[in-house]
Amino acid sequence: MRKEKIPRQPKVIDNFIVTLNSMGYMLAKPEKYIQSFIDFSAQTLGPVLDIGAAYGIATIPALKKGAYVIANDMDERHLNILKEKVPPTLQKQLEINVGKMPFDLDFPAGYFSAILASRVLNFIDPHLLSYSFSLIYKWLKPGGKFFYLGGTPYMGTYRRFLHIYEKNKREGSEWPGFIDNIPDYVPEQRTPHLPQFINLIDTETLESLMRNAHFNILEMAYVPAEDKHPEDMKLDGREHLGAIAIKE
Repeated sequence: MRKEKIPRQPKVIDNFIVTLNSMGYMLAKPEKYIQSFIDFSAQTLGPVLDIGAAYGIATIPALKKGAYVIANDMDERHLNILKEKVPPTLQKQLEINVGKMPFDLDFPAGYFSAILASRVLNFIDPHLLSYSFSLIYKWLKPGGKFFYLGGTPYMGTYRRFLHIYEKNKREGSEWPGFIDNIPDYVPEQRTPHLPQFINLIDTETLESLMRNAHFNILEMAYVPAEDKHPEDMKLDGREHLGAIAIKE
């Protein structure tokens, strides 16, 4: 069988680094909540977990600041590229974990000082989200922090879905931002790099998930798309949602 060639430099489109499995994009540099995870990881004791690490936008800076990082991704090709980018002197601080959240991941209770989930929980079946949040809570040490970043219904890419989200919200839908067929709503040039479904999460939904998992929310805020983002991804400054929560 012919072995698939893994590109050393993933494709970059509109300042986004494309994933190899059509699960969206990774930014070229950390945003606020990713940077908060990196900074906290450098200050805390014990290992930290980067769920959906992709090519290491958070993992590599955290390693450079002295953290011991378990980098998880559902696609081993991403992690192979990540590992190639890590200097030999930092390899001993890195552990690779291949698997999809939630069922492929298994860690002891109270194992991590910090956990990051950036742009990954949106792509989990919404019926598994509460379980995923409870696992993250379980894996954290008391005093450990959970850093979240994800897409919202106000992402410009999904502007054609916004009126449906608002209708779902008025009708009390449990998952008002759930899209089961992305190609119906996004520009054609974006569809090759996206999966079939996405669950866009607003503040009320995220707060409910956090509190049901027993997290104490320290901070939660909408995060605007940055100037370097393509215009079709911008809307009104609520394109992304970030949060920091603690296991008391």
